[in-house]
Amino acid sequence: MAVEKVTFTLPEELVRRLAKVPAGQRSMLVKQAVEKELDRQAAVATLKRMKSKTIWNEKNHPNLVTPDDFARYRPIKSRLTG
Repeated sequence: MAVEKVTFTLPEELVRRLAKVPAGQRSMLVKQAVEKELDRQAAVATLKRMKSKTIWNEKNHPNLVTPDDFARYRPIKSRLTG
């Protein structure tokens, strides 16, 4: 993977906190934080686009209408263990 060095501005307090991270781990920490936030923003944007769309309807899933239908679909063991 190609890498590129970038410069950006951060508040002093955040820079002080980042300085406490070992030098060999700072870039990875910033990379992970930026990826996480960009993924979160993309998910929020997707949810906003989907807000007005119907993603579930009884016509397409007539066997999953009531709570009992769902209980039969998902076995008890998996409901209890996550």
